[in-house]
Amino acid sequence: MTKKVKYIIAGAVVIAVTAALIAVWILITQEKVSNAVANIYQNGTLIRSIDLEAVEESYTFQIEGENGAYNTVLVEPGYISITDASCPDKVCISQGKISDGVLPITCLPNGIVIQIETQNSTSSTLDGMTR
Repeated sequence: MTKKVKYIIAGAVVIAVTAALIAVWILITQEKVSNAVANIYQNGTLIRSIDLEAVEESYTFQIEGENGAYNTVLVEPGYISITDASCPDKVCISQGKISDGVLPITCLPNGIVIQIETQNSTSSTLDGMTR
């Protein structure tokens, strides 16, 4: 092996180790999210609230809409998702499980929005001036 190849291998190892340490640090320092409540809206009206922290066993239920429209919702400990829908594009299903308030699950054809509201155990991510 030439000296140049050894330096390239050593550099790659250093970069890989550094990336692994950064990933571990991010996982360790993340704040614990608690009090996650999934609010389910149909055509802008709140129809159901589910405390995801209180869910002990998985269950499903169906939301009925106009003209035979439906969405099947799966609730699991700490997560919520849509597993079946009558909409043509099925984007709501491909959004997968959510457990925080970053992105809601939406089914625009059926008018369904599932938004999770969370409160961090140590402090809120929003300040008092946010509107």
